[in-house]
Amino acid sequence: MRATTLWRQPRAWLAVIVGGLLAALITLAYIGPAADPQAHLRDLPLVLVNADEGAAAAGSTVRLGTDLSTRIEASARDDGRISWTIVDSLPAARRLLERGEASGALVIPQDFTRKSLSLTARDARPERPTMTVLTNEGAGSVASSMAEKAARQSATQASTALGAQLTARANSTRPGADRLLLLHDPVRTVTEPGLTTSGATAGGAMTLYLTIALLLAGLLPAVLLTMTVDAALGYSPLEMGPRRSVQPVVRIARTSTFVAKAGIGAVTGFAAGSAVTAVALWGLDVEPDRPVQLWLFAGLTCTAVTLLTLALFAIFGMAGQVIALLMVTLFGIPLSGGTIPVQAQPGFAQAVGNFLPARHVTEGIRSLLFFDGLGSGLLKAWLVMGAYAVVAFLVGLVVARLYDHLGFDRATAVELARHSQPAVTATS
Repeated sequence: MRATTLWRQPRAWLAVIVGGLLAALITLAYIGPAADPQAHLRDLPLVLVNADEGAAAAGSTVRLGTDLSTRIEASARDDGRISWTIVDSLPAARRLLERGEASGALVIPQDFTRKSLSLTARDARPERPTMTVLTNEGAGSVASSMAEKAARQSATQASTALGAQLTARANSTRPGADRLLLLHDPVRTVTEPGLTTSGATAGGAMTLYLTIALLLAGLLPAVLLTMTVDAALGYSPLEMGPRRSVQPVVRIARTSTFVAKAGIGAVTGFAAGSAVTAVALWGLDVEPDRPVQLWLFAGLTCTAVTLLTLALFAIFGMAGQVIALLMVTLFGIPLSGGTIPVQAQPGFAQAVGNFLPARHVTEGIRSLLFFDGLGSGLLKAWLVMGAYAVVAFLVGLVVARLYDHLGFDRATAVELARHSQPAVTATS
């Protein structure tokens, strides 16, 4: 057969068309969320601290910080990009940052009103009020940067509104030109780390790197098991470089094959997750807040991915490998929220990502690495990955039994006729 003969085969061109479509979808999955995250930003969680104690003026107590926090929250509701949680103390804000429930914070200090009013009093030394932006490195570099930018924009808008309010108040005191100029932008904004991490963190990106390592470590055992077991049973050739070997076909039911692969795969998957954890902790100086839980979660993740891949092999044959790659890595990783936060992804990316394991692995790893296991997504991550493992095994088992019941043997009649031994069936 000549190579040109293959070019005339419809299946070859069908593969080209399907490959092109998949390439387009993968490009959309990777570039779509990162193209313009600011345009898609919705409900990014931030904390607004209103610790302002107010100050006495004209026989009454003035609380400019309360006025500003109300204005900031109302503006966020109309805009939809930021979801503010208002607290009245800095420790309360830090608790939210440490739990991973906020990507940053904006702090209105206790002396905010007192310093603001000093700008309008002729006999007082003027002091510019300060608002502090707190960053959260554990949220990831992109999420933390977006939170800082959003908080600074809110502080700038608040400063402009406060300046107009103070200018109206200052008309009665007739301040000098220098103070009137200062009232155009009275608030000074500073940025400080609200939550820092220790060890090798890759600037908060360690969550993504560990997620990728675990997903790949879960895929590999399933692929290797399928290749070696099927070759040993005679259902596929084993090619090593120029050498190609084909074993005699062993008559064995699909159910028995899947159960054997799943049993070995579960053990191998957990071992792979343990290996990833060991290298990260002892070889790369990663310092998770919960090392034991990280090890168990990593083992569960790899086991679930291995069983999912084996189930897809059992259902779709070799096409299951492509489907597993698409679900676990090619679509899963860019939609996981490890780089672009979920709140800044397009609607289609948010919806699809919720059904893929990578997003839940990312949430679990982030919580165990940076947030002392207190992150709100950790329990869901445990449940989802456990469900993936159980459902994948059950679906693969049911489909394998169905194929056996319908008589879909893995070998041809000619191949099976060469073997007189009875087929091996799954133990009930």
